[in-house]
Amino acid sequence: MLFSATFSALLLSLLTSTTLAAVYQSANDLKDLDYDYVIVGGGAAGCVVASRLSENSAVKVLLIEAGPSNEGIEDLAIPYQNGVVQYPGSRFDWNLTTVPQKGLNGHSLPYLRGHALGGSTSTNGMVYSHGYAGEYDKFAASCPICARYDYFQNVIESSNEAFQVPSGVNITGKFDPNAHGFTGAIGTEIHSNNAWLFQPILDAAAQTGGTFTYNQDYNSGSMLGLSWQQTAIKAGQRSSAASAYINKQSHDRKNLDVLVNTLVNRVVANSTQPRPMITAVEFSGGKNGEFSIHNIPSLLTIDLGTMQVHARKEVIVSTGTMNTPPLLMRSGLGPEDQLKAAGIQTVLAIPHVGQNLIDHIMIGLPYQVNTTETDDEITRNATLRQILLDQWRKDHTGRYAEVSDSHIKFSRIPEGESIFDTVADPTASNEGPHYEQLINNNWVFNDPLPETGYFMTMLHFLSSPISHGSVRLNPSDPNGMALIDPGYLNEEFDVFVLRTALRESIQYMRAPAWQKFNATPHFDVSFIRNHVGGGVHCVGTARMVSHDSTDGVVGPDFKVKGVNGLRIVDASVIPYIPSGHTMAVVYALAERASDVIKAL
Repeated sequence: MLFSATFSALLLSLLTSTTLAAVYQSANDLKDLDYDYVIVGGGAAGCVVASRLSENSAVKVLLIEAGPSNEGIEDLAIPYQNGVVQYPGSRFDWNLTTVPQKGLNGHSLPYLRGHALGGSTSTNGMVYSHGYAGEYDKFAASCPICARYDYFQNVIESSNEAFQVPSGVNITGKFDPNAHGFTGAIGTEIHSNNAWLFQPILDAAAQTGGTFTYNQDYNSGSMLGLSWQQTAIKAGQRSSAASAYINKQSHDRKNLDVLVNTLVNRVVANSTQPRPMITAVEFSGGKNGEFSIHNIPSLLTIDLGTMQVHARKEVIVSTGTMNTPPLLMRSGLGPEDQLKAAGIQTVLAIPHVGQNLIDHIMIGLPYQVNTTETDDEITRNATLRQILLDQWRKDHTGRYAEVSDSHIKFSRIPEGESIFDTVADPTASNEGPHYEQLINNNWVFNDPLPETGYFMTMLHFLSSPISHGSVRLNPSDPNGMALIDPGYLNEEFDVFVLRTALRESIQYMRAPAWQKFNATPHFDVSFIRNHVGGGVHCVGTARMVSHDSTDGVVGPDFKVKGVNGLRIVDASVIPYIPSGHTMAVVYALAERASDVIKAL
């Protein structure tokens, strides 16, 4: 009788309530368990796809994010706080760690990934870079429907970017307006703070010459040279995938629901013959199997504290390069030997899941300078931090409205270097950079900021690495942290490029423009293998290939090969690592995927 009364009350609730779109803090709160599209992962790609698919009011979309919502969290809105939220131990980070790296003298590294709605776009350094034409054309060879550079540039200009010209700041000659959009979702800008650095940076570049040639805009399709850096900031606030594509839309659209604080365990097939058909996702929910359910047919999906949400059309995985492979493997989709070792029944053997991991490794070279105008005092002085925070809270201006890096440079090693006698150039053309240098107005290094002194830092990124690695399932704990092995510096070419970049930085800092600041390197540059860090620009672990290829994980339509009802849209499908920072590239890729899905 008790069950009958409960069932009657549930039925009455279903018949008399109106389902409204919402941001749900817990799976317990979901009002519906059946959607047209279920998107797993609310990072750069997932937010774009959820927003674009829900533009059709006849389509019901659920976006599931493992981390918390970004809304109302001040640290995720303040641009200057990226060094606080993107840091090992942060509650907004997945706190991943690599396995010991042979190329780094056995060291393990923390691997930073954003754990909040917006993913890493809610925590990263906000560098906005399109890439160069040749690498998009190379990608198009694997993905003909992705088109070439002109198409991606059009996507960025028309849909993704809203370049902001700062009020009262002359930026003539600092960017190319023909390379940017002004009405898209993501706000971008160049810096106006750190003024003491600007002139010596540019003067030293002119004095050094060579690869330091001035490039008006590295987002014009040609990246090489020194440029003003562009960042994803809008009106003094971080412009993330969540703030640009989801926050307002999730409140305005009745057909878009967002579920946060929910880690999806696996995607579920309702049949495996003649090929697996993915129709649901499964996650933990509630306590002791108690749920608030308003969709009667879905009562059958509850099993011992887990619940499922069904997708009438497709499940779209957007959990990122590090988390997409373990999710697939926990679902029985992956290398058969790893599934067997973890005690997981194989649904479909896909040998290349988790392979082809590529990343930009980086190393910082701090310089002590004899000026107090660096940002190091902000780190040391709590009173100053409060003053800057109060100013930002008042009108979103001041030092907290920007980040500490102002200029960026992309370069190639000389064509005649002996390294090319044994290694093929990994870039797509002679317009492709091998390394990146990024100038910061503070201490950026593995070790803590010294108690005294003021610093600027030259960061170096390996733009076109040839070392590859993998993401493997941990057989003893398949639901825990995956075994992340980027293979950092396993190839001598990568060491050669970083060494070249560091030597070039030292030469640049000896230019006359820096002499009055007495800029002095703060550590022995022979420590490359002991002082590098993960570049957190990983791609490739669910690599996209052509339809007729026998390897890879997804085809050009983003569908998992050999599986129905399942697509992957995130950085893991990118087969070659972009030379710049990957955020804008993933935005453009997700916009393209959205067009492909909507065209069905």
